[in-house]
Amino acid sequence: MTSAAPASAPRVRPSTVSLAVNLLYVAAALELIYVILGAVYAGKLAEGAEKAVEGTSQANAGQGVSSVVSIIVGLVIAVLLGVLAFFVGQGKQIARILTWVVGGLALCCTIGAFGFALLGASFWEQARKNDPSLPTWERYNELLYSEVPGWYQPVTTIVSVLTVIAILVAIILLALPKSHPYFRAVQQEWEPPVPGTPGIPGAPGDTPPPGPPTP
Repeated sequence: MTSAAPASAPRVRPSTVSLAVNLLYVAAALELIYVILGAVYAGKLAEGAEKAVEGTSQANAGQGVSSVVSIIVGLVIAVLLGVLAFFVGQGKQIARILTWVVGGLALCCTIGAFGFALLGASFWEQARKNDPSLPTWERYNELLYSEVPGWYQPVTTIVSVLTVIAILVAIILLALPKSHPYFRAVQQEWEPPVPGTPGIPGAPGDTPPPGPPTP
């Protein structure tokens, strides 16, 4: 009988990893809120967009398709962030790497949407040169959001900003040196049995095996 190797001590999760996990869950929840709001008011936004280009040569057939694609992408991102948060909390190195990848893609999508909104006025004015019947950029946005509640635009903007901040901070926290040891593979070390342990051959108190019978 041999003594079993002692179990290694459980890993202690650093505060940086714990905070990153919580931020990933927060980002997933915020993304889900954004998706729900987009799904609820997608039809109203499509109506507003149609009203904005009514009587012009611009077709708005892609508005509904764009909304559906945006909802699907947002839902996938929310699910991925939640799953990655769970496995990062378990100390899985592959989840940590995928968090950098998925988080980076989510940041690019969100920041790209902000950039498009900021550059939208320039693109719209360029389109108006080709089609003077289009309304001004200010009038277009007024008509676009005319069918949704007044709080929709500021709330979705705030949710998007908070999502970007949560993902960015989580990525940075997982890259800090303090987080590295938690994701290293734990190897169980074997220790030789201590002399004198009962059950080990030659240990004091062990009864020697009986010898052959004496003729």
